[in-house]
Amino acid sequence: MPLPDPPLKLAEAEKATVLPAGPDWRFEPKLDGFRGAIHVPAGVLHSRNGADLTRRYPRLVEAAAELGEVVLDGEIVAYSPGGGLDYDALMWGPKRRRDAGITVVFVAFDLLAEQVRDARGRRRAVDLRDRPYDERRARLDELAAGHRGAVQLIPSTSDRARGEAWVSEQQAAVGIEGCLAKAGPGRYPKHGGRARWLKVKFWDDRDAVIIGVLGALNSPTALVLAVADDDGHLRTGLSATLSSRVLATLRGRLRPAGRLAVSAPAGLGEQISYLPVRPDVVVECRVDAARFAGGFRHRLPVQRVKPR
Repeated sequence: MPLPDPPLKLAEAEKATVLPAGPDWRFEPKLDGFRGAIHVPAGVLHSRNGADLTRRYPRLVEAAAELGEVVLDGEIVAYSPGGGLDYDALMWGPKRRRDAGITVVFVAFDLLAEQVRDARGRRRAVDLRDRPYDERRARLDELAAGHRGAVQLIPSTSDRARGEAWVSEQQAAVGIEGCLAKAGPGRYPKHGGRARWLKVKFWDDRDAVIIGVLGALNSPTALVLAVADDDGHLRTGLSATLSSRVLATLRGRLRPAGRLAVSAPAGLGEQISYLPVRPDVVVECRVDAARFAGGFRHRLPVQRVKPR
């Protein structure tokens, strides 16, 4: 059986609010970076969506080759000199990263396939995706034991309390978004989609000022929100789908502050058309650790509209 060709369809996790209990579950920190796979025999590093990232991070493929002719699933992360993760730095060029003391690393969390040699020295491809997670992880541990450098191994534990500790404000501040729970007996889906993985992220409830709307003023499809960090700096983001209760409370309270804007507020990272509104309506929303360039990468759930 040949090795699977890149790009591979990568497994997805189901969102959850609490970590599961029981002896079959293993827990890993969820790092803030680019999801990707390294296919050493093909010399390819690709993203979750199949984009070829090999030229952007060539050292990662070279480092993975030290483990053998393997196919790895993992996360590309950027470590700042202080030890935290810097998502923005993943978009910088090599010189800027070097000047800033940034180190890019591939943190492996699954072994999908490998080429081994039999007693006669002949190569044999082994697709591990049909094997239980515990078996894949044990083989990955064996290959990566003591390995340091541009390819590292994600911590894994069966201790649920340790997993819960990764879902905290302190961990979010250094780039750990939460915790992934993986079923030890679970197989890896060959065609993508959900694995027996659960994802619990840290969320922080914050007040946000509405500075714009997408869609109609009295029935917006999303809100443009400005949220103050602990240091007072504003970050912008888009709301998630609004509940009927939130929409009903907002009706009649939003007032336009200018013409339709076609450029994104700082940090949104995408070009959108939105109607600026007077910044006098405050909502309570939930924010996570995924931030970049003054904004939030993920849509922000709005919990409620604050009283006038």
